[in-house]
Amino acid sequence: MGGHLWWYVEPYEPEIAAVLQRLRQREFQAGRYSPVIPVPAFPVTAHSPAPGPDHDSIDDALEAADVQGTRTILDVPGLAGSDDDWGMKPLDREMLLDLFGTTRPVLAQVQGSDRLTESLDRGQSLYVVAYEAGQPAYLYFTGYSYD
Repeated sequence: MGGHLWWYVEPYEPEIAAVLQRLRQREFQAGRYSPVIPVPAFPVTAHSPAPGPDHDSIDDALEAADVQGTRTILDVPGLAGSDDDWGMKPLDREMLLDLFGTTRPVLAQVQGSDRLTESLDRGQSLYVVAYEAGQPAYLYFTGYSYD
């Protein structure tokens, strides 16, 4: 079985690691992860199921999900410290230019890109800063589950 694609859009804040951790906590508290919801649906909206967690912590949820992962952002421990590290990585300048023709894409460009996740393998993730009126406005987090 191939990996499951997941994605989230959050308001931009310069402390991207903090946004990522809040998002992980929110999705954990909502119970929007496997095995609580075997295949979570995306995009997450105000109407998405939120059965609550079946585990005491994200680590417990990861252990219960086993090798397939949670099929969500819970699988990402944080931002990668370097290109060699595992974790959420920013889309690099070269790829931004290749995909969008700019280093400041708007959210519609990011969401509409069929090629954005082509380079991702199972278990990998990335984020893109999306702009509005030339200013950072959104963080787009995306990745593939392990299974």
